[in-house]
Amino acid sequence: MSKKNLEANLISFKVLLTRDNKIVTEFSMLPEKEVDNIFDLDERDVIKAVLRSGKYKMSGLHEYFKRELQALKLG
Repeated sequence: MSKKNLEANLISFKVLLTRDNKIVTEFSMLPEKEVDNIFDLDERDVIKAVLRSGKYKMSGLHEYFKRELQALKLG
């Protein structure tokens, strides 16, 4: 990653409360195919491993919250 960029959001999961009092979840991540365009060669393997692991773990959490919130809406 270049020296001018001090941070990069690789993967994130949020539970948000909207202005109209709705709870929503958000899951986002840097597409793995973009890693080679952004990061230096010596960083790429680690970044890709973090993305794969994070996707595996956080996508399950995201789906869990979506199901739970939907059940609360219907219940």
